[in-house]
Amino acid sequence: MSQWDIVVAGAGHNSLLTAAYAAKAGFKVLVLEGAPRIGGDTTCEELTLPGFIHDPCSTAHNLIQNNPLMRNNELQLDQYGLRYLYPDPVFTMPFRDGRSITMWRDLDRTCAELARFSPEDAEAYRELLNDWQAMAPIVNDERENPPQPPQEIAARTAGSKLGLRMLEIRQSTALDIITQRFREQHVRAFFAWIAFMTLHPLDEPETGLLAFSLVAGRQRFSWILPEGGSIRLPLALASVIEENGGTILTSQPVTRIVVEGGRATGVETADGSAYAASKAVVSTIHIVQLPGIVGEENLTPQFRAGIERWKPSLSMFAAHYALSEAPRFRTESGSMESVTMGGLQSLDSLHRMLTGYRTGRLDLDDPVFLAITPTVIDTSRAPAGKHTFKLISFLPYQLAEGPQHWDLVKDQVADRLFEALAPLTSNLSKRIVLGRNVASPLDMERRNPANWRGSCHGGASTPDQSGYFRPVEGWSTYRTPIEGLYQTGACTHPGGSVSGLPGRNCAAILLQDLGSSLDKAIHLKERVT
Repeated sequence: MSQWDIVVAGAGHNSLLTAAYAAKAGFKVLVLEGAPRIGGDTTCEELTLPGFIHDPCSTAHNLIQNNPLMRNNELQLDQYGLRYLYPDPVFTMPFRDGRSITMWRDLDRTCAELARFSPEDAEAYRELLNDWQAMAPIVNDERENPPQPPQEIAARTAGSKLGLRMLEIRQSTALDIITQRFREQHVRAFFAWIAFMTLHPLDEPETGLLAFSLVAGRQRFSWILPEGGSIRLPLALASVIEENGGTILTSQPVTRIVVEGGRATGVETADGSAYAASKAVVSTIHIVQLPGIVGEENLTPQFRAGIERWKPSLSMFAAHYALSEAPRFRTESGSMESVTMGGLQSLDSLHRMLTGYRTGRLDLDDPVFLAITPTVIDTSRAPAGKHTFKLISFLPYQLAEGPQHWDLVKDQVADRLFEALAPLTSNLSKRIVLGRNVASPLDMERRNPANWRGSCHGGASTPDQSGYFRPVEGWSTYRTPIEGLYQTGACTHPGGSVSGLPGRNCAAILLQDLGSSLDKAIHLKERVT
């Protein structure tokens, strides 16, 4: 059995981040990934044709920009080939009635777009951003540390610059915030679409902050994406790990976490290999699958009960295209190329989509879209003059006929979505399509076991499954009931998306328990012996 200090199960961006800090702190680290390539949901593949580099799941890396990892350049990832691009426009939103709204990196220019619909709403947008500045320090501090009990969060919130107003915002639905602050229907749809981009149903309680944080993040960082594809982040982290003596093995799915005397002591992989961990095992295995890997008898009844109640989040349907030219979206100032396009015709459209998700019904008459053409700003992702294009909608994994029904209908669904989007462009048609790859929510689960029930965000972020309760009440500190076993990834605080915060937070706890710290990892010059 090979011997390591720390063995990490999974090579998504969060687990790689935990591993990178641990390796920098001088520990001997091994990362085992079940797929042929690292990255999990932050990876790249030639899904359509050779030379066309697609992001199967995540493309935008917005949330990670405010992580101290990036904010303070803690691991100097820019020295390992990671370079971010800032599209301008941020995104455009054409409507079927011929109107359009475009977000630009320049705030005044964005406000001018909104003022065409309502000068009052343009001013309300500035007020919303100002309010976020008052709330951001508290929210960011919460996200960058293990979560506190709800009563402590409420007390800190009430003591903020906005006082009880912030507490009211936190408890509200995002839709309530949007309808209270904005009056014009197109403007409401514009802000609802942005607030929905972490796939939280906006009509649920305690989603109010999304109407502030996601909007402000897009305005500040644009629809930021890594040059060369989403995998550039995992590749940079892998370089840090390997440069500091760590090892990464792919095509090695972990099938068992070895528990001896109540302590995690290593792992076994599908080919029968065994790897001992003298200090810790870090898991990014989906929390629902964890009992089968560690043995239910090794988990407490309370922990098992929490897992059994785990709820999935919204799921994505994605069609990837190789195109001969970039889509040009219709705007009131003429058709334009844009890295990102948002499609939400009205708040009623959002309600229809959420109803379809909750009932397992495919409603394709008024779909909600996210369309991304990375090659508008990053020509390295396709042959010269050609483009990659990803068309996403938000459709249920659990169809009324069962999830397996997706295999029968996914191509027709992709056709319907393409046809629904085409009128919002001046050139999107089969004429410019060179190749296509369709991924239903069921396919998302098949390609990555962490995408349980088609969700790339780990699970729902409802109040009972967020913060202090994620993944299970009493176990939100990245530790588990098994000594020496730590959990990171989208099932832990603060949840899904490319934030890197579950990985960094887990590293902080892990290193603290091992007598080290993040600060030592960042500044350590010599390896531990």
